[in-house]
Amino acid sequence: MDEADIPRVAEIESLQNQVPWSAQSFADALRYGWHCRVLKDAAGLVLGYCVTMTAGDDEELLTITVRPDLTRQGLGKLLMQEVLAGAQQRHAGQIFLEVRESNQGAIRLYEQMGFKIGGMRKNYYPIPADPLMLRPAGREHALLMSLSLGEAQP
Repeated sequence: MDEADIPRVAEIESLQNQVPWSAQSFADALRYGWHCRVLKDAAGLVLGYCVTMTAGDDEELLTITVRPDLTRQGLGKLLMQEVLAGAQQRHAGQIFLEVRESNQGAIRLYEQMGFKIGGMRKNYYPIPADPLMLRPAGREHALLMSLSLGEAQP
């Protein structure tokens, strides 16, 4: 990812997440030296992205998202393989992540990659109110998942 990718990445983020990262958040991630990757097609269009950071001997997956019209086509798995390869190159021992308890598609992907649920952060993620769906604002649990890199799945 570079600065030119940020507007499209932020657009995809806003379509896919209830509480999206801002364009400034992605710019900050680049500035902080976090590991920011994009997946593009042959024409250079952004299909998905992920951001990880190294924390001591470990890696943390901060965000991973695929364009809404391209979900369930294996692109998330490609991005996760890139995350694992990058973490292994940096000699990380483990990768950690948090995921909304309701995000069953992501949880299945992470489990397929070898991640295990190790805990929960209760009421961690905000849920914005949605007057059209008559849903009040609330909170959602985060599942904590990790993978020892010696256990990574291809």
